[in-house]
Parts: sequence; structure tokens; C-alpha cells
Amino acid sequence: MKKFIYFFMTTVIVLFAFIYTGCKKSSSTDTTTGGNPTPMGDVGNTFMGSITGMNNFTAVIKSNTNGISTIGCTGTITDSTMLSLVGLLNSNSLMNINPSTGVFTVDLKAKFTDAGIVDYFSNDGSGSILSSFSEVVGAKYTCKNAEGHTYTREVTAKSTTDDYPYSSMLIKTTTIKETGNFRGIDKVVYRTNHKFGLVNITVYLQDGSFYSFPVYSTKLNQ
Repeated sequence: MKKFIYFFMTTVIVLFAFIYTGCKKSSSTDTTTGGNPTPMGDVGNTFMGSITGMNNFTAVIKSNTNGISTIGCTGTITDSTMLSLVGLLNSNSLMNINPSTGVFTVDLKAKFTDAGIVDYFSNDGSGSILSSFSEVVGAKYTCKNAEGHTYTREVTAKSTTDDYPYSSMLIKTTTIKETGNFRGIDKVVYRTNHKFGLVNITVYLQDGSFYSFPVYSTKLNQ
């Protein structure tokens, strides 16, 4: 039962951890990756993933202003435990949700370039580097979420060969580890690729369990 509850809790926390966290590179005030816009940021692009405990989940880019894409996310939370947890986590009203039906909407902002990914999830709307494709192992970003908690994102690995299974192929990835206590989470690990963007989010809980969520985009960076 404990793992069942954690499974649904983690799925929600993945979404909210991703929304709440805003990171700035510790060695610079620059919060952009540079590069040129790619089709991944185009209006109509759709992101897909496996989200247990939700029905009809979609994430579609509905506008793009000066290279910053607004991603409209919608879905229905079908599990009562998850619905209760969303109520607790949604203290900053980032998500519009009907507590009786579980139907929710939330808009996220991000910039997709051939040099990396920048998120705009912080309360003040400032840009924060999620992944810079040119960064070397050891690069660190200091982070502060909407609740004032501090996090760290660090590039911990970069593939030199195609060794990560993605769909029906093997690809190179950059691994970014995010650490900081976020309501039962030990760490979050992101995998990114210069062509496919964000390809996986893995959440490691403080009880030792972990859950992995693949991410797919209908349009690519190249």
C-alpha cells in the first residue's frame, strides 16, 4: 500500500517539481543557452509521456512569443490520493483544478533551441537553464523554487556513444541530477538529448524507491 501511494504521489510531484523549480547557473547571471529556435518550440508540437493516475493527459504548445513557447497541459486526475496531494502541493495556484472532477489545466513556458532548454516556471517569470547541450560533466546550477527552497542541478554524465534506449533506438544523453528536499524526494534525474530534447525524468524517493517517466516530442530539434 505504501508503494501504491508513493507511485501516485511521485507522478504528481514530478509535474510540480518541474513547475516549481527555477535554476540559475551558479557561475554566471546568464540564464539562456543561446542557439537558434527549433521546431520543438513550434505551435502545435505535442509532448507525450506515461503518467499513471491521470486520464486524457496532453501537453501541446499553443503559442510562441519571441521564442518562448507556452505549453498547455490538460488532463483528469483519476486517483483520490493523487487528487488530495495536488491540493496540498498546489499552494501557489499554478494549476487550475476542479477538486470534484479532477480535471486540471496548467500552462508552462519554455524555450527550445539547438543549444539547450530554458524553463520559465519561476514566480517572477525569469528564465532558468534546464539543459545546455554543450555543458561538460561537473557543471552546476543553483536553483530556488516558488516556495523558497534551494536546489542544485548538476551535469553528472554525458554519453560518448549511443547507449541510452529511447523508443526503438539508442541515443547519446546528458544526465542532469537535481538534489534538494522536496516533500519526500531524494533527487530528480533528467536525461536530455540535443535532437530529442528532454527524454526522461526519473524521481528517486527518500524510501529508496524510484519511478521513471519517458518523454516524447512529435517535433525534433533537428
